[in-house]
Amino acid sequence: MITELFLARRYIFRGKAKHISFISIVSCLGVAFGVFALIVVISVMNGFDRDLMERLLRFNYHLVVESPDYSNLESIKERIQKYEGVESASVFLQTQVFAKFDSYIVPLMVKGIDMSDAKETKLFYQYVKEDSGTEGFFVGDGLKKRYFLTKTLELYPLERKMELQEEKIRGSFKVGLYDIDNNYLIMNLDEAKKLTPNYLVYLGVRVRDPFKAEAIKSKIIADFPKGIFANTWIETNHVLFSALKLEKVTMFVILSLIVLVASFNIFATLTVKTVEKTKDIGILKALGFTSNKILAVFSLQGVVLGIIGVFIGSGLGLVVCLLLEKYPFIKLPEEIYYIETLPIAINYRDILLIVLVGIALAFISSLLPAIRASKLTACEALRYE
Repeated sequence: MITELFLARRYIFRGKAKHISFISIVSCLGVAFGVFALIVVISVMNGFDRDLMERLLRFNYHLVVESPDYSNLESIKERIQKYEGVESASVFLQTQVFAKFDSYIVPLMVKGIDMSDAKETKLFYQYVKEDSGTEGFFVGDGLKKRYFLTKTLELYPLERKMELQEEKIRGSFKVGLYDIDNNYLIMNLDEAKKLTPNYLVYLGVRVRDPFKAEAIKSKIIADFPKGIFANTWIETNHVLFSALKLEKVTMFVILSLIVLVASFNIFATLTVKTVEKTKDIGILKALGFTSNKILAVFSLQGVVLGIIGVFIGSGLGLVVCLLLEKYPFIKLPEEIYYIETLPIAINYRDILLIVLVGIALAFISSLLPAIRASKLTACEALRYE
């Protein structure tokens, strides 16, 4: 195999000056560009997945339990908190109000959290930007900036006969999720109950390992079989994560076509090489080279070109990803992408897969010309020389 690799290298690096032919350069650059694009785009998709999941898991509950009888939730909470793997459990409510901003009426979600629960309060205060009192709403930072909110908020509570009333604004918060920062009001659970009689009460559960939420859910349903309904964060966001996964796979397939097209250059390069080196093939066959060795010489040329292109593309892709990760200068519209800057998450398993796909495509594209070269006989190759 050392002889075959030596000859493959000699055919790629032409002449005594060992310069690379133009068509070989084009082949390498095509593969390099495809691999570079794949690594950057897949890293961006991984960044979106990671950031979205982290933000959802930090603010939202991993498991939500519902019961037709709200009074049962406190006793259920006491039992669930003793489960292995459960970090905390807290009762919360949700309702809706219609806020009045000049001539606009905007529907907003109200979430009431139990601020007597130290764990729940500590978690929420990670996102609090301002707190100027003990009563009233915490408004989302985006909502506050959009409507220039200061001390009070005019709203219609969710009632049969809605009447405009004014509530205090206690402070503001910012989670980093557009929908929450622009559409949510958060207040103390007891205050939220006084706001309107029309609300829903839930039990929110946080798990040490969010991916074990399904196991906790099964245990809850087994322990409380009557009228209890539980929903995990995976089920709640199933459509969103499925869409992101499908988008990632689609982008991988589409951008792999760039590498596939580049591999056609390798096919063309080796086809030309086969014709160009017909005399050499004849001499090698006359010297005792077998068809398998000739096949190895020409297929190795494709593999070498592929490896060079793949590693150039991988290097450039990693450098760009690391720069974007350290200096996130590309800004995104929050109302569309929920985050401010382009996220990057380097997954080395994905990069390894991209490298292997690139090399595999280069090898496959080299097989046909290599097989053609290996089938030449010494007599046929030297006939016109």
